Amino acid sequence: MTLIAFEGLPGAGKSTQSRLLAEHLDRAGHAVVYLPDNLTRDTDDLGATLLSLFTRGDPFARHDSVVTEVHLAAAIRTHTLATHIEPTLDQRRTVVEDRGLHTMYSYSLATLLQRHRSAPDLAIAWLYAVGALTGRAADRSLWLRLPVDEAIARAEHRQRHPYTAEQRLYLRYVDDAYRELADRDPTLIVVDVAGRTVNEVHAAVLAALAGDLAASRSNSRPLVPTQRGPAATKRRPGMR
Repeated sequence: MTLIAFEGLPGAGKSTQSRLLAEHLDRAGHAVVYLPDNLTRDTDDLGATLLSLFTRGDPFARHDSVVTEVHLAAAIRTHTLATHIEPTLDQRRTVVEDRGLHTMYSYSLATLLQRHRSAPDLAIAWLYAVGALTGRAADRSLWLRLPVDEAIARAEHRQRHPYTAEQRLYLRYVDDAYRELADRDPTLIVVDVAGRTVNEVHAAVLAALAGDLAASRSNSRPLVPTQRGPAATKRRPGMR
């Protein structure tokens, strides 16, 4: 069955839109499961231990070593696939997840760009190589694209405390990272959120997935096979 992931900055509406999509699919007769993000779902002892190691310190810069951070994130992803995603897909149910593999890619790429001034192509190639070892990626990932300042304002209002200047800067690098990934990866679909209501964004999500959902209903063909590496595209100028 199908694995669909929602991606984007804090405040972009990932949880809202992933729930709305799951509810829509359920009403349409699909067998579907909504999977919350790592920090808000139940897990076993191993999953809790991995999350405890990963979530220490600043939520946007948790470890001194990006290599440590990437491999911890990969371990969490592998565990999530084994315990939550693959068993559900094996039951021929669609999974809609709030944050998928592109979250690991975007935040890790942001760290590589900001701290190490890494060449994006080399950094992305390494991240996708690590990601391929975790198992199945989403058939489709939807990047809910929202201007950084607006996303930060929404997130601050929701959590009732402001981000630091350093965190705000880091989120700009995360936004750049998502742009770099979207330039290269055809499975990462951009859905613009700015200026749209929740229902308008939901309609845009359904439009972006229309062909895939129709194929899934008819069982005429699977979704476009997941690509394990980024497509070669022209470099985009304007990195921060």
